[in-house]
Amino acid sequence: MIRVQLARVLLIASILYIIGFYFVGAAIKPGYSQLSNFVSEYNATGTPWAGALTYAGFLVTTLLLSAFLFVSAPLLQVSGASRVGKWLLWCVPASYFLAVIAPCDAGCPLEGSLNQLLHNAFAIIAYFGMGASIALLSFAPGFRLFPVRRSFLFLSGIAFPLVFFAMVQPELKPWGGLLQRSLDIALATSLIFLVWTLLGPRQQAKVRTR
Repeated sequence: MIRVQLARVLLIASILYIIGFYFVGAAIKPGYSQLSNFVSEYNATGTPWAGALTYAGFLVTTLLLSAFLFVSAPLLQVSGASRVGKWLLWCVPASYFLAVIAPCDAGCPLEGSLNQLLHNAFAIIAYFGMGASIALLSFAPGFRLFPVRRSFLFLSGIAFPLVFFAMVQPELKPWGGLLQRSLDIALATSLIFLVWTLLGPRQQAKVRTR
C-alpha cells in the first residue's frame, strides 16, 4: 500500500511540476505563447534561457516521470495487449528527454539542423508510443467496471497521432501549442485514471490473494 501511495504522490508531483515548468518557461521566454509555441521551443537552440529550461525543466520532468513509472509499473495489473501498453508508458518520460538530447531549432521547424531532424523523428516515435500506450492500457481487466474511464483512455490514445499531425500543419501553427497541451491534459488525466483504477485497493487485494 505504501508503494501505491508513493506512485500517486510521484504522479501528482510530476503533473504539478510540469504545470509550473510550462508557466515559468512561458513567463521568462521572450515572445513565447502557450497557444502557438510548442513545448520543445522552451529550450530551442540559441534562444534565451535554453540551458536553464533544459535542465530545470525537461531533465527534472524526465526524472520525476521515470521515478513514477519505476514505482508504479510493477504494480499495474495488466494482461494481453495492455501489457504492451504498460511498457510503452516509458515513451512519456522519453518525450521530455528528447528535448534534452536533441533540442529543436528556433521555431521548431519541420526541416533544419541534424538536431532538428533527430528531434522530429524522436517526437513521432514518442507521440505514437504514448497514444498506443494509453489506448492499449484501456483494455486492462481493471477497467471493465469503469467504462467511462476505459473509453476516455481509448479515445485519447486514438487522438494522439491525429492531433500530432494536426498541430504540425502550417495552417494550424497559431494553435499548435494549444493542440499540444490538449494532448498533455488528456495524458495527465489518463495517468490519473490508470493509477486510481489499476492501483486501487481492489486491484491490490487481488494481488495479495494470488
